[in-house]
Amino acid sequence: MNSTADIHFNSDGVPVSNQFDDIYFSVDSGIDESRYVFLQHNGLPEAFAKLPQHYEYVVTETGFGTGLNFLLCWQAFVQHAPASCRLVFVSFEKFPLSRAQLQQAYQALPQLQPLCDQLLAVYPSPEQGCHRLCLADGRVTLDLWCGDIEDQLPQFIEQARGQVDRWFLDGFAPAKNPQMWQPFLFEAMAASAHQHTRYATFTAAGVVKRGLQAAGFSVEKVKGFGRKREMLCGQAQQSQLPCKQALRTDAVTVVGGGIAAATLTLALTRRGVPVKVVSNGIADGASGNPQGAVYPLLHAETTPLSQFYLQAFSTAVSYYLPWRHQHWFDSGVMQPGFNPQRRQRAEKIASGLYSEQTVSLQTPAQADAAANLAIGQPSLLYPAAGWLRPAPLVKALFDGAAAELKQTQFEPADVQPHTPTVIACGHHSAALVEAITGERPSLNPVRGQISLVRATPATTALRTVLCYKGYMVPADNGLHCIGATFNRGDDGTDVRSEDDQQNQASLADCAEQPWAAGLEHVASRVSVRATTPDHQPMAGLVANKVYVCSGLGSRGLTAAPVLAEVLAAQITGGLQPLSSDALARLTPR
Repeated sequence: MNSTADIHFNSDGVPVSNQFDDIYFSVDSGIDESRYVFLQHNGLPEAFAKLPQHYEYVVTETGFGTGLNFLLCWQAFVQHAPASCRLVFVSFEKFPLSRAQLQQAYQALPQLQPLCDQLLAVYPSPEQGCHRLCLADGRVTLDLWCGDIEDQLPQFIEQARGQVDRWFLDGFAPAKNPQMWQPFLFEAMAASAHQHTRYATFTAAGVVKRGLQAAGFSVEKVKGFGRKREMLCGQAQQSQLPCKQALRTDAVTVVGGGIAAATLTLALTRRGVPVKVVSNGIADGASGNPQGAVYPLLHAETTPLSQFYLQAFSTAVSYYLPWRHQHWFDSGVMQPGFNPQRRQRAEKIASGLYSEQTVSLQTPAQADAAANLAIGQPSLLYPAAGWLRPAPLVKALFDGAAAELKQTQFEPADVQPHTPTVIACGHHSAALVEAITGERPSLNPVRGQISLVRATPATTALRTVLCYKGYMVPADNGLHCIGATFNRGDDGTDVRSEDDQQNQASLADCAEQPWAAGLEHVASRVSVRATTPDHQPMAGLVANKVYVCSGLGSRGLTAAPVLAEVLAAQITGGLQPLSSDALARLTPR
């Protein structure tokens, strides 16, 4: 688990770090100081107004703090940049503020309240790694890297070479936070620079000046803000720097009609890319289920897979927020400890491995209160998680993208050599990729059957998703979705009565509560998931201009948005989210 900020608020309502004995923004005027130091001396917003069409402007910051610099940059970008351009703001923070701390800090920034509210709605738990948050209908992106910058920066630089337009060197003063102002920072700035990269910083300390010069940046001392005598600004001066181009916006073909295809189509069209969607149907596979849970996959020890899903979950919440209370319900997800092994696992998970904002252990009484139903077992609660109506959401995502839709069977011969094509059709992707490339990716079918049961007076009260061996979702239109079976290697789509019996028996056996017995079966639905041997999804290039996005397994609703952002960046030449290690694990195999 990452450490959170240890702060107090002074008499002016400004947060003060107890770790570094320094304020987060100026008591006199934090907004004016931020605009003067980081925007004005980086040539902003003037540079925004001069951007070419479809340009992705990348600002990288050391020390997110309250997010003040981000909020002001966001505000200026939306006001001045061409509508086709995007802002990607990358920020590193070792000690993130909690949502409650951030909310209190924003009371001192009433001028920015609308943006503050939007950020608070998607602000992630402080788990280590990169959390990509999509705001302003995808026009503004925040990549918040939680953890020690010395560890996180190398994971960022691999995909950021030649990408960063501006550096905001913030954070606490070099005298109070010397660990950050080291050669690795200035070397990373050089690695990310292009011909027009600039920086600004509030400090004029000698160690910063010398580090910048050694990394190939010009250094200009100018008047500081308010009581600060001097500050530094300058630009990259290394020879043979790349020239950064606007995003590629050639037309793309997306094959598939589920959540992976829908989120990717939206991500591409947000970047100005014309998309043609080819699919036999829309939301006709696993994405057509009436209800589905969205929550991270956590292990009782830190693993690459749990790390991926923590970060994927943050992106999913920001993607689905526009459909809150329409197709997305942040009800929380609960995992009751229905046997000794599950209870032991729950205790390990809640022992400090993850933030309490991500997951916490509830006593039986607390679980009953949170679920609004008799649970009677110690349970893990994921407070920010919830459930979707997948079928209408997928259709809404496609509608929002306004892409061309062709309902037909896609054939390998339909691949055009100069048109990027993404195969995102679940377990069918394996055969299609093999027919196109000659190599079959490691994708396996897993059949799943869900059961719809009628809500009773007792179960109607359920407020959270319950995840036992299967799951039960709060009632929607008088019905609960329960399930699902998990038949490896089975791609059959026939409805099986024994599966409905299994779904009901599993719920009743695990819950051990009267409300779980004898529920009235109403309907069933079968779909086939695609999984990989290591349970990591795959997203990336498999041949010349041919990509695949598949292997999302039973957590496709959680994984799809961040995979869409990864692929959209790969296809258009933009900045990819996630660490270089995580991206490598997504490589098709």
